[in-house]
Amino acid sequence: MAGGSAALVWAAAVCFLCMGVGVSGQAPTLGAPLSNITHGKVSFGGATQRVAMQVISPFVMQDTTKVGNAAFSGFTVDLLNALEDELDVEFEYFVASEAEKESSAKALELVGAGKALGDPLEAHVAAGAIHITASRSKDVNFALPYYFLGYALVVKAPASVPNPLTFLLPFHDLLWVGIIIEMLIVGIVFYLMESPALGNDDTDLVGGKLLSIVDAVYWSISALTCTLDKAPKTWGGKVVMLGHGWFMLIIISAYTANLASFLTVSAQTPTITSFTQVAESKGTYRLALPKGQSHETFINFEIGHYGYKFDVTWLNTWEECMTAVRNGDVDATFEDQPVVEYYLAQTIDDPCALMTVGPTFGPVGYGLAFSSSNTDFIPYSQAIVHLQELGELSKLAKKYGIGPNAVAPVCGGNTSGSFYIEEMWGLIAMTGVFIGIGIIVAIVEKFSKGKEDASVVPSGDTNKPALDGNIERYIQAGIQAGVEQALKMKQADDAGGATQPMAEGPSTSVEGSGFGNGSAAQAVASVGGEGVREPTRLVVGEGVEMSRLSTRHVDSIA
Repeated sequence: MAGGSAALVWAAAVCFLCMGVGVSGQAPTLGAPLSNITHGKVSFGGATQRVAMQVISPFVMQDTTKVGNAAFSGFTVDLLNALEDELDVEFEYFVASEAEKESSAKALELVGAGKALGDPLEAHVAAGAIHITASRSKDVNFALPYYFLGYALVVKAPASVPNPLTFLLPFHDLLWVGIIIEMLIVGIVFYLMESPALGNDDTDLVGGKLLSIVDAVYWSISALTCTLDKAPKTWGGKVVMLGHGWFMLIIISAYTANLASFLTVSAQTPTITSFTQVAESKGTYRLALPKGQSHETFINFEIGHYGYKFDVTWLNTWEECMTAVRNGDVDATFEDQPVVEYYLAQTIDDPCALMTVGPTFGPVGYGLAFSSSNTDFIPYSQAIVHLQELGELSKLAKKYGIGPNAVAPVCGGNTSGSFYIEEMWGLIAMTGVFIGIGIIVAIVEKFSKGKEDASVVPSGDTNKPALDGNIERYIQAGIQAGVEQALKMKQADDAGGATQPMAEGPSTSVEGSGFGNGSAAQAVASVGGEGVREPTRLVVGEGVEMSRLSTRHVDSIA
Protein backbone atom coordinates (compact mmCIF):
# COMPACT_ATOMS: atom_id res chain seq x y z
CA MET A 1 0.00 0.00 0.00
CA ALA A 2 2.83 2.28 0.88
CA GLY A 3 4.61 1.39 -2.34
CA GLY A 4 1.46 2.16 -4.34
CA SER A 5 1.12 5.54 -2.67
CA ALA A 6 4.70 6.39 -3.48
CA ALA A 7 4.14 5.43 -7.10
CA LEU A 8 1.13 7.71 -7.28
CA VAL A 9 3.09 10.59 -5.81
CA TRP A 10 5.89 10.13 -8.36
CA ALA A 11 3.36 9.92 -11.19
CA ALA A 12 1.70 13.14 -10.05
CA ALA A 13 5.04 14.92 -9.83
CA VAL A 14 5.98 13.88 -13.37
CA CYS A 15 2.61 15.04 -14.69
CA PHE A 16 3.04 18.37 -12.89
CA LEU A 17 6.47 18.92 -14.40
CA CYS A 18 5.24 18.01 -17.84
CA MET A 19 2.34 20.42 -17.54
CA GLY A 20 4.49 23.24 -16.11
CA VAL A 21 7.56 23.19 -18.32
CA GLY A 22 6.64 20.86 -21.15
CA VAL A 23 8.56 17.93 -22.56
CA SER A 24 11.57 18.50 -24.78
CA GLY A 25 10.61 18.27 -28.43
CA GLN A 26 6.89 18.89 -27.80
CA ALA A 27 4.84 22.13 -28.07
CA PRO A 28 3.82 23.59 -24.69
CA THR A 29 0.24 22.94 -23.59
CA LEU A 30 -2.01 25.99 -24.14
CA GLY A 31 -4.56 27.02 -21.57
CA ALA A 32 -8.29 27.04 -22.20
CA PRO A 33 -9.93 30.25 -23.56
CA LEU A 34 -10.64 32.84 -20.87
CA SER A 35 -14.18 33.34 -22.16
CA ASN A 36 -16.46 31.52 -24.53
CA ILE A 37 -18.07 34.82 -25.60
CA THR A 38 -16.65 36.00 -28.94
CA HIS A 39 -17.88 38.99 -30.91
CA GLY A 40 -19.63 37.85 -34.07
CA LYS A 41 -19.66 34.18 -33.06
CA VAL A 42 -20.91 33.55 -29.53
CA SER A 43 -23.11 36.25 -27.97
CA PHE A 44 -24.42 36.90 -24.49
CA GLY A 45 -27.77 35.48 -25.57
CA GLY A 46 -29.82 38.52 -24.52
CA ALA A 47 -28.51 38.54 -20.94
CA THR A 48 -28.99 41.72 -18.86
CA GLN A 49 -25.96 43.46 -17.40
CA ARG A 50 -25.97 46.36 -14.94
CA VAL A 51 -23.88 49.40 -15.83
CA ALA A 52 -22.65 51.78 -13.10
CA MET A 53 -22.58 55.28 -14.55
CA GLN A 54 -20.26 58.21 -13.88
CA VAL A 55 -22.29 61.29 -14.87
CA ILE A 56 -20.10 63.71 -16.83
CA SER A 57 -21.07 65.72 -19.94
CA PRO A 58 -21.11 65.02 -22.82
CA PHE A 59 -20.37 61.31 -22.24
CA VAL A 60 -23.07 60.50 -19.69
CA MET A 61 -25.86 63.01 -19.01
CA GLN A 62 -28.85 62.40 -16.76
CA ASP A 63 -32.35 63.82 -17.09
CA THR A 64 -33.75 63.64 -13.57
CA THR A 65 -37.31 64.06 -14.88
CA LYS A 66 -37.11 60.60 -16.44
CA VAL A 67 -36.59 57.12 -15.02
CA GLY A 68 -34.74 54.01 -16.16
CA ASN A 69 -32.50 53.93 -19.20
CA ALA A 70 -34.46 56.80 -20.81
CA ALA A 71 -32.94 59.18 -18.25
CA PHE A 72 -29.44 58.73 -19.68
CA SER A 73 -27.89 60.13 -22.86
CA GLY A 74 -24.48 61.06 -24.21
CA PHE A 75 -21.49 59.73 -26.15
CA THR A 76 -20.86 56.71 -23.88
CA VAL A 77 -24.56 55.89 -23.64
CA ASP A 78 -24.87 55.85 -27.44
CA LEU A 79 -21.81 53.59 -27.57
CA LEU A 80 -23.41 51.16 -25.10
CA ASN A 81 -26.64 51.16 -27.10
CA ALA A 82 -24.64 50.16 -30.17
CA LEU A 83 -22.85 47.42 -28.19
CA GLU A 84 -26.23 45.94 -27.25
CA ASP A 85 -26.77 45.06 -30.90
CA GLU A 86 -23.16 43.98 -31.44
CA LEU A 87 -23.10 41.53 -28.48
CA ASP A 88 -26.80 40.62 -28.10
CA VAL A 89 -26.89 41.97 -24.55
CA GLU A 90 -29.18 44.31 -22.62
CA PHE A 91 -28.04 46.99 -20.21
CA GLU A 92 -29.56 48.45 -17.08
CA TYR A 93 -28.15 51.89 -16.36
CA PHE A 94 -27.90 53.46 -12.88
CA VAL A 95 -25.84 56.22 -11.25
CA ALA A 96 -22.89 54.80 -9.34
CA SER A 97 -23.19 57.35 -6.52
CA GLU A 98 -26.00 59.87 -6.12
CA ALA A 99 -23.83 61.84 -3.71
CA GLU A 100 -20.81 61.91 -6.04
CA LYS A 101 -22.23 61.55 -9.54
CA GLU A 102 -19.06 62.72 -11.28
CA SER A 103 -16.78 60.33 -9.40
CA SER A 104 -15.20 57.68 -11.62
CA ALA A 105 -13.72 56.05 -8.50
CA LYS A 106 -17.24 55.23 -7.20
CA ALA A 107 -18.16 53.55 -10.49
CA LEU A 108 -14.97 51.46 -10.40
CA GLU A 109 -15.69 50.36 -6.83
CA LEU A 110 -19.00 48.82 -7.94
CA VAL A 111 -17.17 46.48 -10.37
CA GLY A 112 -14.58 45.37 -7.80
CA ALA A 113 -11.90 48.05 -7.53
CA GLY A 114 -10.51 47.94 -4.00
CA LYS A 115 -12.43 44.76 -3.10
CA ALA A 116 -11.19 41.30 -2.35
CA LEU A 117 -11.62 38.53 -4.90
CA GLY A 118 -15.02 36.92 -4.40
CA ASP A 119 -16.70 39.95 -2.80
CA PRO A 120 -20.19 40.61 -4.20
CA LEU A 121 -20.33 43.09 -7.07
CA GLU A 122 -23.09 45.58 -7.80
CA ALA A 123 -22.39 46.10 -11.52
CA HIS A 124 -21.07 44.17 -14.48
CA VAL A 125 -19.66 47.27 -16.25
CA ALA A 126 -18.46 50.72 -15.13
CA ALA A 127 -18.85 53.47 -17.75
CA GLY A 128 -18.68 57.23 -18.18
CA ALA A 129 -15.46 59.08 -18.95
CA ILE A 130 -13.19 56.69 -17.06
CA HIS A 131 -9.46 57.06 -17.67
CA ILE A 132 -7.45 53.92 -18.35
CA THR A 133 -4.38 54.15 -16.12
CA ALA A 134 -1.69 51.70 -15.06
CA SER A 135 -2.68 51.88 -11.40
CA ARG A 136 -6.35 51.23 -12.15
CA SER A 137 -5.48 48.31 -14.41
CA LYS A 138 -4.21 46.48 -11.32
CA ASP A 139 -7.72 46.51 -9.82
CA VAL A 140 -10.01 46.14 -12.84
CA ASN A 141 -9.95 44.94 -16.44
CA PHE A 142 -10.44 47.53 -19.19
CA ALA A 143 -11.75 47.03 -22.68
CA LEU A 144 -9.84 48.76 -25.46
CA PRO A 145 -10.25 52.57 -25.31
CA TYR A 146 -13.07 54.03 -27.37
CA TYR A 147 -11.85 57.63 -27.17
CA PHE A 148 -8.42 59.22 -26.77
CA LEU A 149 -7.96 62.64 -25.22
CA GLY A 150 -5.82 64.88 -23.03
CA TYR A 151 -6.36 67.52 -20.41
CA ALA A 152 -7.15 71.13 -21.41
CA LEU A 153 -5.99 73.98 -19.17
CA VAL A 154 -8.74 76.56 -18.50
CA VAL A 155 -8.13 80.15 -17.33
CA LYS A 156 -10.23 83.27 -17.01
CA ALA A 157 -10.41 85.21 -20.26
CA PRO A 158 -8.94 88.71 -19.93
CA ALA A 159 -11.13 91.67 -20.76
CA SER A 160 -11.18 92.88 -24.35
CA VAL A 161 -9.78 96.38 -24.84
CA PRO A 162 -9.45 98.64 -27.90
CA ASN A 163 -5.99 98.72 -29.43
CA PRO A 164 -5.10 102.07 -31.02
CA LEU A 165 -2.47 100.37 -33.19
CA THR A 166 -4.78 97.69 -34.56
CA PHE A 167 -4.32 98.98 -38.12
CA LEU A 168 -0.62 98.10 -37.88
CA LEU A 169 -1.18 94.49 -36.78
CA PRO A 170 -1.45 92.89 -40.25
CA PHE A 171 2.36 93.17 -40.46
CA HIS A 172 4.95 92.18 -37.90
CA ASP A 173 7.07 94.95 -36.35
CA LEU A 174 10.18 93.80 -38.20
CA LEU A 175 8.34 93.90 -41.52
CA TRP A 176 7.29 97.51 -40.89
CA VAL A 177 10.92 98.35 -40.12
CA GLY A 178 11.97 96.68 -43.38
CA ILE A 179 9.40 98.67 -45.36
CA ILE A 180 10.61 101.95 -43.85
CA ILE A 181 14.25 101.12 -44.60
CA GLU A 182 13.34 100.22 -48.20
CA MET A 183 11.55 103.54 -48.72
CA LEU A 184 14.48 105.51 -47.29
CA ILE A 185 16.98 103.70 -49.51
CA VAL A 186 14.85 104.27 -52.61
CA GLY A 187 14.46 107.95 -51.66
CA ILE A 188 18.24 108.36 -51.45
CA VAL A 189 18.66 106.63 -54.82
CA PHE A 190 16.06 108.94 -56.36
CA TYR A 191 17.97 111.92 -54.97
CA LEU A 192 21.27 110.76 -56.47
CA MET A 193 19.71 110.10 -59.88
CA GLU A 194 17.19 112.91 -60.17
CA SER A 195 18.20 115.82 -57.93
CA PRO A 196 18.75 119.23 -59.60
CA ALA A 197 21.33 119.92 -56.88
CA LEU A 198 23.51 117.25 -58.53
CA GLY A 199 23.20 118.68 -62.05
CA ASN A 200 19.99 117.03 -63.21
CA ASP A 201 18.11 119.88 -64.92
CA ASP A 202 15.23 117.81 -66.27
CA THR A 203 13.64 116.54 -63.05
CA ASP A 204 10.49 116.67 -60.95
CA LEU A 205 12.41 117.19 -57.72
CA VAL A 206 12.53 120.65 -56.18
CA GLY A 207 15.80 122.59 -56.09
CA GLY A 208 18.10 122.96 -53.13
CA LYS A 209 20.08 120.15 -51.55
CA LEU A 210 18.08 119.70 -48.35
CA LEU A 211 14.67 120.20 -49.95
CA SER A 212 15.64 117.88 -52.78
CA ILE A 213 16.47 115.08 -50.32
CA VAL A 214 13.18 115.57 -48.48
CA ASP A 215 11.27 115.62 -51.77
CA ALA A 216 12.99 112.42 -52.93
CA VAL A 217 12.02 110.58 -49.70
CA TYR A 218 8.47 111.91 -50.06
CA TRP A 219 8.46 110.60 -53.62
CA SER A 220 9.44 107.14 -52.38
CA ILE A 221 6.85 107.08 -49.58
CA SER A 222 4.06 108.34 -51.83
CA ALA A 223 4.20 105.02 -53.71
CA LEU A 224 2.91 103.30 -50.54
CA THR A 225 0.01 105.74 -50.14
CA CYS A 226 -0.76 105.79 -53.89
CA THR A 227 -0.27 109.58 -54.10
CA LEU A 228 2.52 109.69 -56.69
CA ASP A 229 2.87 113.15 -58.30
CA LYS A 230 6.30 112.71 -59.88
CA ALA A 231 7.89 110.60 -62.58
CA PRO A 232 11.57 109.69 -63.04
CA LYS A 233 13.36 111.32 -65.98
CA THR A 234 16.55 109.26 -66.04
CA TRP A 235 16.56 105.67 -67.20
CA GLY A 236 18.21 104.60 -63.98
CA GLY A 237 15.41 106.22 -62.02
CA LYS A 238 12.81 104.49 -64.19
CA VAL A 239 14.35 101.07 -63.49
CA VAL A 240 14.43 101.80 -59.75
CA MET A 241 10.78 102.91 -59.88
CA LEU A 242 9.78 99.62 -61.53
CA GLY A 243 11.31 97.60 -58.69
CA HIS A 244 9.99 99.95 -56.01
CA GLY A 245 6.52 99.97 -57.54
CA TRP A 246 6.37 96.17 -57.69
CA PHE A 247 7.49 95.94 -54.06
CA MET A 248 4.81 98.40 -52.98
CA LEU A 249 2.14 96.59 -55.02
CA ILE A 250 2.79 93.34 -53.14
CA ILE A 251 2.94 95.13 -49.77
CA ILE A 252 -0.35 96.96 -50.35
CA SER A 253 -2.09 93.78 -51.55
CA ALA A 254 -0.92 91.75 -48.56
CA TYR A 255 -1.88 94.52 -46.14
CA THR A 256 -5.41 94.98 -47.46
CA ALA A 257 -5.98 91.21 -47.59
CA ASN A 258 -5.16 90.83 -43.87
CA LEU A 259 -6.54 94.10 -42.56
CA ALA A 260 -10.15 93.03 -41.95
CA SER A 261 -9.20 90.19 -39.61
CA PHE A 262 -7.23 92.58 -37.39
CA LEU A 263 -9.60 95.55 -37.27
CA THR A 264 -11.44 94.17 -34.24
CA VAL A 265 -11.30 94.77 -30.52
CA SER A 266 -8.42 92.51 -29.53
CA ALA A 267 -8.17 90.64 -26.25
CA GLN A 268 -5.18 90.84 -24.00
CA THR A 269 -2.95 87.79 -23.63
CA PRO A 270 -3.73 85.84 -20.43
CA THR A 271 -1.04 85.58 -17.77
CA ILE A 272 -0.96 81.77 -17.95
CA THR A 273 -0.35 80.32 -21.40
CA SER A 274 0.34 76.58 -20.77
CA PHE A 275 0.34 73.85 -18.14
CA THR A 276 4.14 73.77 -18.28
CA GLN A 277 4.15 77.34 -17.02
CA VAL A 278 1.95 76.32 -14.08
CA ALA A 279 4.08 73.26 -13.29
CA GLU A 280 7.33 75.22 -13.34
CA SER A 281 5.97 78.08 -11.22
CA LYS A 282 6.61 76.09 -7.99
CA GLY A 283 3.10 76.68 -6.71
CA THR A 284 2.82 80.34 -7.70
CA TYR A 285 -0.40 79.72 -9.61
CA ARG A 286 -3.43 78.31 -7.79
CA LEU A 287 -5.33 75.34 -9.22
CA ALA A 288 -8.85 74.06 -8.52
CA LEU A 289 -9.38 70.35 -9.29
CA PRO A 290 -12.28 67.91 -8.75
CA LYS A 291 -12.22 65.04 -6.28
CA GLY A 292 -12.84 61.41 -7.21
CA GLN A 293 -11.39 61.54 -10.71
CA SER A 294 -7.91 60.86 -12.06
CA HIS A 295 -6.65 64.40 -11.44
CA GLU A 296 -5.12 63.44 -8.10
CA THR A 297 -3.25 60.53 -9.68
CA PHE A 298 -1.94 62.83 -12.39
CA ILE A 299 -0.78 65.51 -9.92
CA ASN A 300 0.96 62.94 -7.72
CA PHE A 301 2.74 61.53 -10.77
CA GLU A 302 3.98 65.01 -11.78
CA ILE A 303 5.22 65.65 -8.24
CA GLY A 304 6.89 62.26 -7.84
CA HIS A 305 8.59 62.06 -11.25
CA TYR A 306 9.43 65.71 -11.99
CA GLY A 307 9.56 67.34 -8.57
CA TYR A 308 6.92 69.93 -9.43
CA LYS A 309 5.00 71.77 -6.72
CA PHE A 310 1.32 72.68 -6.98
CA ASP A 311 -1.08 74.79 -4.95
CA VAL A 312 -4.33 72.82 -5.38
CA THR A 313 -7.81 73.40 -3.98
CA TRP A 314 -9.88 70.20 -4.22
CA LEU A 315 -13.58 70.74 -4.94
CA ASN A 316 -16.49 68.33 -5.33
CA THR A 317 -17.15 68.78 -9.07
CA TRP A 318 -15.34 70.09 -12.10
CA GLU A 319 -18.16 72.63 -12.62
CA GLU A 320 -17.28 74.12 -9.22
CA CYS A 321 -13.68 74.35 -10.41
CA MET A 322 -14.77 76.27 -13.52
CA THR A 323 -16.80 78.67 -11.37
CA ALA A 324 -13.82 79.24 -9.06
CA VAL A 325 -11.67 80.20 -12.05
CA ARG A 326 -14.36 82.48 -13.44
CA ASN A 327 -14.78 84.25 -10.07
CA GLY A 328 -11.03 84.73 -9.73
CA ASP A 329 -10.73 82.52 -6.63
CA VAL A 330 -8.05 80.46 -8.39
CA ASP A 331 -5.89 80.96 -11.45
CA ALA A 332 -6.68 77.84 -13.47
CA THR A 333 -8.18 74.38 -13.65
CA PHE A 334 -7.89 71.50 -16.09
CA GLU A 335 -10.33 68.92 -17.31
CA ASP A 336 -10.69 66.44 -20.14
CA GLN A 337 -10.58 68.30 -23.45
CA PRO A 338 -13.96 67.06 -24.79
CA VAL A 339 -15.62 67.91 -21.47
CA VAL A 340 -14.26 71.47 -21.66
CA GLU A 341 -15.20 71.81 -25.34
CA TYR A 342 -18.77 70.77 -24.69
CA TYR A 343 -19.03 72.95 -21.59
CA LEU A 344 -17.84 76.13 -23.34
CA ALA A 345 -19.97 75.50 -26.43
CA GLN A 346 -23.20 74.17 -24.90
CA THR A 347 -23.44 74.74 -21.15
CA ILE A 348 -21.86 77.90 -19.79
CA ASP A 349 -23.95 81.09 -20.00
CA ASP A 350 -20.98 83.17 -21.17
CA PRO A 351 -18.57 81.05 -23.25
CA CYS A 352 -16.16 83.97 -23.47
CA ALA A 353 -15.71 84.19 -19.69
CA LEU A 354 -13.25 81.27 -19.81
CA MET A 355 -10.71 80.12 -22.35
CA THR A 356 -8.35 77.22 -22.94
CA VAL A 357 -4.64 77.92 -23.27
CA GLY A 358 -1.66 75.92 -24.44
CA PRO A 359 -1.58 72.41 -25.90
CA THR A 360 -3.39 69.46 -24.34
CA PHE A 361 -1.38 67.36 -21.90
CA GLY A 362 -1.60 64.04 -20.04
CA PRO A 363 -2.91 61.94 -22.97
CA VAL A 364 -5.12 59.04 -21.92
CA GLY A 365 -7.94 56.86 -23.23
CA TYR A 366 -11.52 56.28 -22.06
CA GLY A 367 -12.53 52.69 -21.40
CA LEU A 368 -15.26 50.41 -20.05
CA ALA A 369 -14.19 48.71 -16.79
CA PHE A 370 -14.90 45.15 -15.60
CA SER A 371 -14.07 43.09 -12.55
CA SER A 372 -10.51 41.73 -12.51
CA SER A 373 -12.03 38.24 -12.62
CA ASN A 374 -14.36 39.07 -15.50
CA THR A 375 -13.05 38.35 -18.99
CA ASP A 376 -15.96 39.99 -20.82
CA PHE A 377 -13.60 42.85 -21.68
CA ILE A 378 -12.37 40.69 -24.59
CA PRO A 379 -15.60 40.53 -26.63
CA TYR A 380 -16.33 44.16 -25.67
CA SER A 381 -12.94 45.15 -27.09
CA GLN A 382 -13.63 43.23 -30.29
CA ALA A 383 -17.00 44.95 -30.69
CA ILE A 384 -15.49 48.43 -30.04
CA VAL A 385 -12.86 47.83 -32.72
CA HIS A 386 -15.61 46.80 -35.12
CA LEU A 387 -17.60 49.99 -34.42
CA GLN A 388 -14.43 52.02 -34.93
CA GLU A 389 -13.89 50.39 -38.33
CA LEU A 390 -17.48 51.23 -39.29
CA GLY A 391 -16.90 54.90 -38.42
CA GLU A 392 -19.55 54.90 -35.71
CA LEU A 393 -17.29 56.45 -33.07
CA SER A 394 -16.39 59.32 -35.42
CA LYS A 395 -20.09 59.92 -35.98
CA LEU A 396 -20.65 60.13 -32.22
CA ALA A 397 -17.82 62.66 -31.85
CA LYS A 398 -19.39 64.78 -34.58
CA LYS A 399 -22.83 64.46 -32.99
CA TYR A 400 -21.62 65.87 -29.67
CA GLY A 401 -19.22 68.44 -31.15
CA ILE A 402 -16.02 67.21 -29.55
CA GLY A 403 -12.52 66.60 -30.85
CA PRO A 404 -11.95 67.87 -34.40
CA ASN A 405 -15.67 68.71 -34.59
CA ALA A 406 -15.59 71.10 -31.63
CA VAL A 407 -17.09 74.52 -32.31
CA ALA A 408 -15.07 77.33 -30.74
CA PRO A 409 -17.17 80.08 -29.16
CA VAL A 410 -17.14 83.43 -30.96
CA CYS A 411 -15.75 86.02 -28.58
CA GLY A 412 -14.93 89.69 -28.88
CA GLY A 413 -16.68 93.01 -28.52
CA ASN A 414 -17.60 93.29 -32.20
CA THR A 415 -19.40 90.38 -33.85
CA SER A 416 -21.62 92.43 -36.18
CA GLY A 417 -19.24 92.45 -39.13
CA SER A 418 -19.09 96.28 -39.03
CA PHE A 419 -16.15 98.31 -37.79
CA TYR A 420 -16.68 100.49 -34.71
CA ILE A 421 -15.15 103.90 -33.99
CA GLU A 422 -13.14 102.32 -31.13
CA GLU A 423 -11.39 100.12 -33.67
CA MET A 424 -10.48 103.06 -35.89
CA TRP A 425 -9.58 105.84 -33.51
CA GLY A 426 -5.86 105.06 -33.66
CA LEU A 427 -5.91 105.44 -37.44
CA ILE A 428 -7.98 108.62 -37.13
CA ALA A 429 -5.49 110.02 -34.61
CA MET A 430 -2.57 109.28 -36.94
CA THR A 431 -4.36 111.02 -39.81
CA GLY A 432 -5.01 114.02 -37.56
CA VAL A 433 -1.31 114.22 -36.71
CA PHE A 434 -0.40 114.34 -40.41
CA ILE A 435 -3.02 117.02 -41.04
CA GLY A 436 -1.67 119.10 -38.15
CA ILE A 437 1.91 118.77 -39.37
CA GLY A 438 0.78 119.72 -42.89
CA ILE A 439 -0.92 122.87 -41.60
CA ILE A 440 2.20 123.91 -39.68
CA VAL A 441 4.42 123.31 -42.72
CA ALA A 442 2.02 125.30 -44.92
CA ILE A 443 2.11 128.26 -42.51
CA VAL A 444 5.90 128.22 -42.37
CA GLU A 445 6.07 127.92 -46.16
CA LYS A 446 3.68 130.84 -46.64
CA PHE A 447 5.63 133.01 -44.21
CA SER A 448 8.96 132.21 -45.87
CA LYS A 449 7.59 132.95 -49.33
CA GLY A 450 6.19 136.28 -48.15
CA LYS A 451 9.60 137.33 -46.88
CA GLU A 452 11.24 136.38 -50.19
CA ASP A 453 8.65 138.34 -52.21
CA ALA A 454 9.08 141.38 -50.00
CA SER A 455 12.78 141.43 -50.76
CA VAL A 456 12.23 141.62 -54.57
CA VAL A 457 12.10 145.28 -55.84
CA PRO A 458 11.84 146.27 -59.57
CA SER A 459 15.12 147.44 -61.21
CA GLY A 460 15.70 151.18 -61.36
CA ASP A 461 13.32 152.21 -58.63
CA THR A 462 14.24 151.19 -55.12
CA ASN A 463 11.49 153.35 -53.70
CA LYS A 464 8.68 151.29 -55.22
CA PRO A 465 6.87 148.82 -53.02
CA ALA A 466 7.71 145.11 -53.19
CA LEU A 467 5.84 142.83 -55.57
CA ASP A 468 3.75 141.56 -52.66
CA GLY A 469 3.82 137.88 -53.57
CA ASN A 470 2.54 138.38 -57.15
CA ILE A 471 5.91 138.10 -58.85
CA GLU A 472 4.88 135.18 -61.06
CA ARG A 473 1.86 137.08 -62.38
CA TYR A 474 4.02 140.10 -63.13
CA ILE A 475 6.62 138.00 -64.90
CA GLN A 476 3.95 136.39 -67.09
CA ALA A 477 2.63 139.87 -67.96
CA GLY A 478 6.12 140.98 -68.98
CA ILE A 479 6.55 137.92 -71.20
CA GLN A 480 3.21 138.51 -72.84
CA ALA A 481 4.12 142.14 -73.55
CA GLY A 482 7.39 141.07 -75.17
CA VAL A 483 5.65 138.42 -77.27
CA GLU A 484 3.09 140.96 -78.52
CA GLN A 485 5.87 143.40 -79.53
CA ALA A 486 7.75 140.61 -81.34
CA LEU A 487 4.59 139.65 -83.24
CA LYS A 488 4.12 143.24 -84.40
CA MET A 489 7.71 143.36 -85.67
CA LYS A 490 7.31 140.10 -87.57
CA GLN A 491 4.07 141.28 -89.15
CA ALA A 492 5.80 144.46 -90.27
CA ASP A 493 8.65 142.44 -91.82
CA ASP A 494 6.19 140.19 -93.62
CA ALA A 495 4.45 143.30 -95.03
CA GLY A 496 7.78 144.59 -96.42
CA GLY A 497 7.88 147.62 -94.18
CA ALA A 498 10.80 148.97 -92.29
CA THR A 499 11.62 147.36 -89.05
CA GLN A 500 10.50 149.37 -86.11
CA PRO A 501 13.05 149.34 -83.39
CA MET A 502 11.84 148.40 -79.99
CA ALA A 503 11.45 151.34 -77.72
CA GLU A 504 13.85 151.71 -74.93
CA GLY A 505 13.48 153.08 -71.51
CA PRO A 506 10.32 153.36 -69.50
CA SER A 507 8.08 153.27 -72.58
CA THR A 508 8.72 149.52 -73.00
CA SER A 509 7.29 148.68 -69.60
CA VAL A 510 3.86 147.12 -69.53
CA GLU A 511 1.52 149.53 -67.93
CA GLY A 512 1.06 148.61 -64.35
CA SER A 513 3.55 145.77 -64.57
CA GLY A 514 6.31 147.48 -62.70
CA PHE A 515 9.07 146.45 -65.14
CA GLY A 516 11.82 148.90 -66.08
CA ASN A 517 14.14 149.51 -69.02
CA GLY A 518 14.38 146.82 -71.68
CA SER A 519 12.29 144.29 -69.80
CA ALA A 520 10.09 143.48 -72.75
CA ALA A 521 13.01 143.32 -75.16
CA GLN A 522 14.89 140.90 -72.95
CA ALA A 523 11.83 138.68 -72.67
CA VAL A 524 12.32 137.48 -76.28
CA ALA A 525 15.68 135.85 -76.97
CA SER A 526 15.13 135.30 -80.70
CA VAL A 527 12.37 135.54 -83.26
CA GLY A 528 12.41 133.46 -86.43
CA GLY A 529 10.54 131.05 -88.54
CA GLU A 530 11.02 128.29 -85.98
CA GLY A 531 9.95 130.37 -83.01
CA VAL A 532 11.78 130.52 -79.69
CA ARG A 533 13.37 127.18 -78.88
CA GLU A 534 15.75 128.13 -76.08
CA PRO A 535 14.54 128.94 -72.56
CA THR A 536 13.94 132.67 -72.22
CA ARG A 537 15.43 134.72 -69.43
CA LEU A 538 13.86 137.79 -67.88
CA VAL A 539 15.75 140.22 -65.69
CA VAL A 540 13.25 141.31 -63.06
CA GLY A 541 15.45 143.54 -60.99
CA GLU A 542 19.06 144.07 -60.16
CA GLY A 543 20.63 140.81 -59.20
CA VAL A 544 17.34 138.87 -59.68
CA GLU A 545 16.65 136.74 -62.72
CA MET A 546 14.07 134.06 -63.53
CA SER A 547 15.12 131.25 -65.86
CA ARG A 548 13.37 128.40 -67.64
CA LEU A 549 10.13 130.34 -68.18
CA SER A 550 7.57 128.84 -70.49
CA THR A 551 8.01 129.51 -74.21
CA ARG A 552 4.57 128.42 -75.28
CA HIS A 553 3.55 132.06 -75.99
CA VAL A 554 6.53 132.63 -78.25
CA ASP A 555 5.99 129.51 -80.36
CA SER A 556 3.05 131.20 -82.05
CA ILE A 557 5.40 133.64 -83.82
CA ALA A 558 6.41 131.01 -86.44
